Amino acid sequence: MQHEVHVLKKSLFAAAIFISALLCSCNYGFPPFLFGEEEVESRASSALVLSGKNIPQVGSGSKYSFIVFTDSHFGNSHIARKEEAFLQIFKSLLKNPDPALRPRFMVNIGDTLDGGHSSEADFFNATASRWIAAANDALGINDFKVYSILGNHDLYNNGWETWRTRIYPYTSFYTFTLNAGGKNNFDFWFLDTGNGTLGANQIEFLENAMAASARPKIVFMHYPLYAGGIFYFALGDVTERARLISDFARTNVKYVFEGHKHDPLNYDFGNFKEVVIGAYLEDKVFGLVTVDETAGSVSFTRMGY
Repeated sequence: MQHEVHVLKKSLFAAAIFISALLCSCNYGFPPFLFGEEEVESRASSALVLSGKNIPQVGSGSKYSFIVFTDSHFGNSHIARKEEAFLQIFKSLLKNPDPALRPRFMVNIGDTLDGGHSSEADFFNATASRWIAAANDALGINDFKVYSILGNHDLYNNGWETWRTRIYPYTSFYTFTLNAGGKNNFDFWFLDTGNGTLGANQIEFLENAMAASARPKIVFMHYPLYAGGIFYFALGDVTERARLISDFARTNVKYVFEGHKHDPLNYDFGNFKEVVIGAYLEDKVFGLVTVDETAGSVSFTRMGY
């Protein structure tokens, strides 16, 4: 009996230490218990189709470029930020002698907010406003876009409420089609994997919509499909993962861009390529993606700042 009491005390003590460690972080709160109603099934039952002024201005040539980045963790105070360094690199790209290589929009693929707080959204928006102003000035436009999707950190502390009112385009699952004058228009798909899964509603909608379009496609998601085989960093449901790989291979997907794993990674599935960008904050990297509508091709260059 005394032995059982001793074991119980040790177990309770270990549990108390674990809970205290989680609760001591005011930024994260107690993440596993703070999603509440923020489940992917309720957020992403169907995709919002962007059109009109919500589509990026890419010019009239058949080639255009954009920047993709991830894991910027606005609000994290443990890693030094180098926003000025990134801004200077960005401005230099906007002056590229080849107009096709000047970024025409940005895609931010998750963990934008370190703890899901509104103050972090304000920090991100203030920073993004500087990118937007620089791009509008250099490109001679007035509506440069920064598109974002959810990561797991964005959902901490009931972060969905902050996200859907503060972070453009104020949704979690969306798509648009771009036409820059080439023969192959591209479909862009922005997926909600904030909970580590697409969920039944989203994947069914995605499969039907992608199968109905023969256009080449680019997909963005926070959780990787494969992540070099490290299961902790990939989509947790192996059946869902296999289903997506099959879907992407047969529906003319060219590239899948991902975050979450704070290390750069490239993986070739044959029909399409998977790229884990690496973390904007921790690794100081981002990507330049160039689309050639005439050739129906996509190229990717990872860059540092």
